[in-house]
Amino acid sequence: MSFSVNTNGASLAAIRTLDATNKSLNNIQSRINSGLKVSSAKDDASTFAIAQGLRGDIAAFKAVSDAVSFGQATANVALKAAETVSDTLNSIKAKVVAAQAPNVDRNAIQNDIDALVNQVQGIVDAAQFNGVNLLNASDGDLSVLASLNRADASTAPTPYNITVAAQDLTSAGLGINGINVKNGFATLTASTTLAFATADTLQFVAGGTTFTFEMIDTADVGTTGTTAAANIAIVTDSTASTGANLATINLALQQNGFSVEYNDTGDLVVTSTAGAITAVTDTFATGTLTGTITAAGDPTAALTSIESASTTLKNALAALGTSVNQLQTQGDFVKALQDTLTEGVGTLVDADLAEESAALQAAQTRQQLGIQALSIANQGPSAILSLFRQ
Repeated sequence: MSFSVNTNGASLAAIRTLDATNKSLNNIQSRINSGLKVSSAKDDASTFAIAQGLRGDIAAFKAVSDAVSFGQATANVALKAAETVSDTLNSIKAKVVAAQAPNVDRNAIQNDIDALVNQVQGIVDAAQFNGVNLLNASDGDLSVLASLNRADASTAPTPYNITVAAQDLTSAGLGINGINVKNGFATLTASTTLAFATADTLQFVAGGTTFTFEMIDTADVGTTGTTAAANIAIVTDSTASTGANLATINLALQQNGFSVEYNDTGDLVVTSTAGAITAVTDTFATGTLTGTITAAGDPTAALTSIESASTTLKNALAALGTSVNQLQTQGDFVKALQDTLTEGVGTLVDADLAEESAALQAAQTRQQLGIQALSIANQGPSAILSLFRQ
């Protein structure tokens, strides 16, 4: 071994060892700080490239998961609304069945049916999520991005969509907006010249039965009877107002199974418990009490319509339920796939902190030993002084 103060080989070796130790210590500290053993391409180029590709897939599937969640929400709103429409349709069916019986107030039943039909339309109109309505058929089918399919690693992924078919559950689509179970009724309009005299008649045909109401003036009561025994006498007063005499006629109609109401224009709307009014005539000598017939509805046809609507609704519920289940399954799969990919990236790039802790302790010990070795090596040239002492 040569003695030199210019070159200290032991010191240089100690420095190289200490530098390597410090570099290793820095790498360990970086892995501990980031939690990653591969945080950039310089750490492991191939592993980093694979991890970045997987991270891209994870981000893409997060977008897919959001799209599936949006589709689920839209389909769930539609399904809930369809179920409510089904309940309302059952109520309409009960009304239509009740209208099949004779001698029922079908006009009152029709009012209930009209309200329920409007309720169906209101439910459908409200069944939208973020502007998408699957129950009015006008928005069309909903295409939901459900996955990204990749044939192999070298080809670009292709989107996979789940289609939720739109249903037409509007009142028109179900065919219930035309349901009519009303009895036929007559609308009576009095002319301005209408006057009442003995032997004037007002005749209705209701439920196939003819009802003839014959006027007898108060001055003739006791001396004049009806011209036919079956006629129903109404005592009028030629000296009274038209309104007063009409009130007398209304009372007589009501006492004989007819219902009379005034409409918005002041006309008389007449219905009968005997059935549909199919004809109305009068023989007033002065003026007229014109009768306009509104045809009766068809309870039998209404029952056919409601059964058809029920079938349409059953099919819609089945289709929507299937779509909701499909989206739920796909959503669960996409989330599980995200978790699996995330775990795979972790396997590739995550640091084992228990292992890094042990490595840190070892590196810190080597660093201290390196510093000690460098200190010893640096003291070597001072031994040369002893060669020159007297």
